[in-house]
This record gives sequence, structure tokens and C-alpha cells, in this order.
Amino acid sequence: MNYIELSVEKTGSTAEDSEILIAKLFDAGFESFEEDELSIRAFCPKNQSEYDIPALMESILTRGKHKFNYSFRNIKEKNWNEKWEKNFSPIIIDDRILVKATFHQVPDLEYTIIIEPKMSFGTGHHETTRLMLREILQTDLSGKEVLDMGCGTGVLGILAKMRGASYLFSVDIDEWAYQNSVENFQRNNVMQPYDIYPGDSSALEGHTFHVILANINRNILLNDLPVYYKTLKGHGILILSGILSTDKDTILLKAKECGFTFMSSFYENNWISLKLRK
Repeated sequence: MNYIELSVEKTGSTAEDSEILIAKLFDAGFESFEEDELSIRAFCPKNQSEYDIPALMESILTRGKHKFNYSFRNIKEKNWNEKWEKNFSPIIIDDRILVKATFHQVPDLEYTIIIEPKMSFGTGHHETTRLMLREILQTDLSGKEVLDMGCGTGVLGILAKMRGASYLFSVDIDEWAYQNSVENFQRNNVMQPYDIYPGDSSALEGHTFHVILANINRNILLNDLPVYYKTLKGHGILILSGILSTDKDTILLKAKECGFTFMSSFYENNWISLKLRK
């Protein structure tokens, strides 16, 4: 598969400007990001005309605080594993969770998860993944049926099973993420029963869960909140992230309209996670 690489200069921008830009690009379909002091590089499959990129950037930049300079190019499929190996460092969360690759020589913790991420979102490096992992630590999953919506690498579902989930249903619309989750579940010896499916929220028809994990993005969450409410068992819990803290009120308003009750939230930089109850 070939990709579009979008390179955006960070000159004169704040950390908040960069985070908002990444969030908007993620909403627009960019799957992976590389960031250093000078630039942000975003990647998406070349399934849209390259002439859509200027229109997309114009739309994003006219709504932002900072005007970024950017360029883009078509690139052939890379050895993404090799790139990740150069940049993927172990992640430790609350001295209890360790997310690492097979080549990392670091001592295990209470919950050690081995991830080979490929292009899939969810290595623990992004704030939203760390927020979700912390939420899982704070939630009793023992004997619970759990949905991981937009599973990426499968890291959240793997932790959910480690935390005692009796059944896990993982879904991702991206074929690469689906395959990566299958591999990472095998790599971590995740115990059955579980199912992993390629698809969107339509795959939930006929299923119900005690807990739903959804680390996706603002627009999809707003669209799927009614489906999540229908899919949750009575008094079930919905944990959300993939959203900026500035979107909190918008998400909570829609959630209240669906019937959810707000329980708690975690923040990291400009990102937020929300825990809701049916």
C-alpha cells in the first residue's frame, strides 16, 4: 500500500497548536505521526486524490490559531516495523503497566504488554492511549464482557483481559489494525474467549457488554454514542478518549442526550478521557 506523507513545519507554533493539528489530522484519516522539534509528519493511505490535501489543510488551518507551512508527497510502502524499532521506547504507566516491544530488555511489571505496532495506533506513546490504560486500571473488569472499539494494536483489550475480563470483542475498521491486533493477542498469550473483527459500529448488532472502551476520535464518538448506549448492559460503563479537553462539553452534552451519566475524567496535556455510566 502506498501512502501520503504530510510534513508540517512547527516554527512559531505552541505545543497546544501542534496537538490540535494532530487531532484534526487524525479525524481526517491520518493514521500515524512522527514529531520532532521542527516538524510533524503525518501518514495516511493513498486512497484519496492528492489534490484533496490542500483543501483539507486550508479547512484545518483557517480554524486554528497558528498558520502552519506544509508540504506533501506520495511515498511507497515502507518497512514500518523498522521505523518503529528506531523510535519506539518502552512506556511505563503508574509503575504498574509496561508496554514494550520484543527487542526491549527491561524488567517486567505487574502488567507487561508486548506490542509490535506496525502502522496501528496504540503503542502507549500518545496521551489518549495512556489515559485509557489508566482508566482500565481504575475499573473493575473481573468477570465483565468488554468491547474494545477501534482497537488499533489491541493494547487496551490485552490489558482488559489481564484485568479479568471474561470476554473481549475487539473491532477496528482498518484492516492493518485488525491484523496487528490478532498478532499482538497471540504474542501476549491472551486467553480465550475473545473475538477480533474488522469493521465499524455496525459489527455490534446483537451484542451487549458490561464495559465499552472507545479510543477513536470526536466525530466518530459523537456519531456512535447512541449505538454504545444501546449496546451496553444495564448500568454498564463507557470509557472514551481520542478527544481534546476542549471537546469535553460537546461530548458530554451528546452523551446526556443518549442517557449517559458522567462519572469521572482524566487529563493529560490537552487530551481527556471520560468515564460514563448507562
